[in-house]
Parts: sequence; C-alpha cells; structure tokens
Amino acid sequence: MAEARDKDTEFREMITRRRRRLVGNDWYAIRTAPGTQRMARHVEDAPISRIGESIIERNLRNEGISVYMPAYWYESIHHRTRKVIQRRLPLLVGYAFVNLENMNFEQVRDVDGVVCFLRSEFGPIRFSGDDLSIIAAEELTRRQAFRRERITRIQKETAGQAMQLRGNLRKILPKGRGNRINLRDQALIAIKGMKPEMQSKIMGMLSQLEQLEAYEGLETIDRVA
Repeated sequence: MAEARDKDTEFREMITRRRRRLVGNDWYAIRTAPGTQRMARHVEDAPISRIGESIIERNLRNEGISVYMPAYWYESIHHRTRKVIQRRLPLLVGYAFVNLENMNFEQVRDVDGVVCFLRSEFGPIRFSGDDLSIIAAEELTRRQAFRRERITRIQKETAGQAMQLRGNLRKILPKGRGNRINLRDQALIAIKGMKPEMQSKIMGMLSQLEQLEAYEGLETIDRVA
C-alpha cells in the first residue's frame, strides 16, 4: 500500500512537471515515419516519465529535443501464449510535437523517424502548449487509472482467483495479433472513451493536422526551414 501511495505521488508530480513544461510554449507539429510510434525496447531502471516511450520519442530525446506524443495504454491477449500484453499507443497516429527553443529545425529533421514538419501557407504549424498540457494531464490521469486496475487484478490473482480472472480477461480484452493492430481504429476507440470536451479538443486537433497533410502534400510540407 505504501508503495502504491508513493507511485501515486510520483504520478502527480510528473503531471505537474509535464504541464509546466508544455504551458506557455509553442509546439511544432511533425510527421513521424511509419513504425516509429511503437514502443522502443525496454530500458532497465528507466524513470517513470520514460516508461513505454516510443522509438520517435527516444530518438528525439537522445538528441536533446523536447517532444510530446499524445498516447494511451492498451491491453490485449497474445493470440498464442494467452498472456496479457501492455502497449502504449499513439493517440494522434502519425504525429508528434517538438519544442524548439533555438529554432533548430534542421537538427530535428535529421533525427531518424522524422519525416517532416507540417506547415500552412504562413509557415510551420504550431500548437499551443496550453492545449497540449490539458491532453497530457488527461493522458497521465488515464495512465494512473490503468496502473491501478492492473494492480487490483494482480492482487485478486494472488488471492486465488487467477483462473477465473484470466477467463474473464479473455472475454473482455481483444485478441492481439502481433503488429496487426489498426492504430487509427484503436485511437478512435480510446478517444471515444474520454469526456465530450476532451473528445472535441483531440478530434479538432487531428482534423487540423490531417487537413494540412491533405492540402499541402508531403513534398510541399517538407520544405520548412
């Protein structure tokens, strides 16, 4: 119980730090290469803020670039081993945001996994950190709830209900099929599970991003700096 309270405190502190980092700054939208939003290889003793980070997030952070990729946690049952698999998946499939204090566009463009910056006719498109901080707080709150549900399930399993719970999980959780998860469909399901105002904010942001891509085309969008 003490450990759970410590984790809750750590989560609250992480939410505060992340919101402080996002608020008051403009964040530039980037297009990510296919496959780079999947989880990177696990690193032992990684700080809680980097658990489940994606390949694109790790690549950017390793270069000292601040990045935010809205995401959510997802569970499925492995179709062969029947084990519960936990994954962190992107909420805005194909997109992430970077904070450029020194306007170092070329440094970002050189990072493996960055396809391009997105732009309108007025230049690289920016999003308010205030809006992103609201999404970040919702993401971390849902992550905390996800963790608590998992702890409760493990506690019940150790209390002798393992077989029954696993049977129930097989009925409730989708059957995973390796890398064949449709990220866009799963993201929409996750968004629909949020409060109406949060759904509206995220869908509005996604619509804006997709219109930029469709209007400009990747070749034109890629000419940023």
